[in-house]
Amino acid sequence: MRRGFILALIFLAPLVQAAETGYTYAATELKARPFLDAEMLIKLPERAPVEIISRQGAWMKVKSGDKEGWLRLLTVRLGNPGQKIQGGNFLTSIGFARSGGASTTTTGIRGFSEEDLKKAQPNAEQLKKMQSSRSSVPDATSFAVSGKLNPRKLNYYDENGKPVERSTK
Repeated sequence: MRRGFILALIFLAPLVQAAETGYTYAATELKARPFLDAEMLIKLPERAPVEIISRQGAWMKVKSGDKEGWLRLLTVRLGNPGQKIQGGNFLTSIGFARSGGASTTTTGIRGFSEEDLKKAQPNAEQLKKMQSSRSSVPDATSFAVSGKLNPRKLNYYDENGKPVERSTK
């Protein structure tokens, strides 16, 4: 039993790593929270070393000097700025993982940037298309009756956002 435990420690020891380190790919802002509009703690220069604490979506919680905060994932590169990338580790040496070269990380972020939201304009053609697919009250009532559904009152809102009561009867 003891021998098995010691063997397990010997084989698993190389997998235990110190904190992950990286550096900023470009000058960037260290934020108090993982949001674009969060308070900026400090401005980090390009190639500033950081210690990676955790990840959350498209953000990394990092420590830089005595400050701890959030950086966008795509502004951080793993390793040290002057480090030459070498392939292979314990898993690749025993043929368990892919061998050779450096690992690649890909991140996809969906959504709109702050600039996209500021430039947004309503699309009247798409609004008309959407409105053309709505059902009239008589059509909805007929559908409900054919499906043996019981009518009930629903709240609707007018163009100004004020509630308007309508009955499906």
